[in-house]
Amino acid sequence: MIYLSIVIIIVIYFIFFFKNLGEDISVNFKNKKLISIILIIFFLITGIFIKDSGIINYTEYNSILDKHYEIRKNILTIKKNIPILQTKLLNEPDYYQGWVMLAKSYIITDDLLDASYAYEKALSLKATDPIILEEFISVLRKLDPKANKTKILKYFDQLIAQDIANLNIYNMKLNYSIDINDADLTKNILKKIVSNPKIKDKEKYLLALRQMENSGMFDIKIRIEKSVYDSLTKHNYLYFILKENNSKVPFAVKKYKISDLPSYISINSNNKMIENSSIPKDVKLYIKGSDKPSVNKGMVEIYESDTIDLSESTEYIVN
Repeated sequence: MIYLSIVIIIVIYFIFFFKNLGEDISVNFKNKKLISIILIIFFLITGIFIKDSGIINYTEYNSILDKHYEIRKNILTIKKNIPILQTKLLNEPDYYQGWVMLAKSYIITDDLLDASYAYEKALSLKATDPIILEEFISVLRKLDPKANKTKILKYFDQLIAQDIANLNIYNMKLNYSIDINDADLTKNILKKIVSNPKIKDKEKYLLALRQMENSGMFDIKIRIEKSVYDSLTKHNYLYFILKENNSKVPFAVKKYKISDLPSYISINSNNKMIENSSIPKDVKLYIKGSDKPSVNKGMVEIYESDTIDLSESTEYIVN
């Protein structure tokens, strides 16, 4: 609006200027200089006005609107075609391309759950196309990366089996493990990269693996066999204690009320007695029972494990 006001003022000035010009035979030098300055300002303001007004972008805006219209029209067409494709697949359930088309149609219409069903059916018929595998993994991650972990890892493994030297696939799998905050999975993937003879440039992965192993993080799963589990129920509370070999001080402790005791437990960095303490290499697992909810002298030692290498072991079976 301010640009328009200035232009109007300049136009009014010129109207009066040339009206009075007829009264003089010639225009003096000062008037010529003033006219030149005013003309420059006029064209400058006009240019800025055109630029800021969006007139230049009008064609581009129309092009974007046309594209959006085409997309909306295509989505409507796809939605209309989905029931037709579903009917065809009822009659031809082994039509691989049909299931792929249906999955992609559901993605376009933002129906990820049905897309996952269609992809799974397609891959049950043929699981050799890496693009389809990647698309299915992407859908599963968007739906629920943790709940779909088993499926996601299964199809990542199929991708890797098709091209064992492809670092891009390993990197996708690493990104997934970081997204779900699974340190064990991350470490496992790094170990597979480092030990893969077909992968050449793996120095940064080896460095990352070493940093993880020395970062003070650990997670070991304890699986309790049924025969041992039954013998543990004699006490109200159980303490799972990790101690470094030849040390009297517990390194990590986890307590369970007997009514809440699972048969598969995890002891990890959150259970360390001293938060920033380093991870010992060799430890032993002790299971102690008590009738009281706190550590006391009356605790009974029920179990002592063999030496466990925390840098290598991710699971230990109590039997």
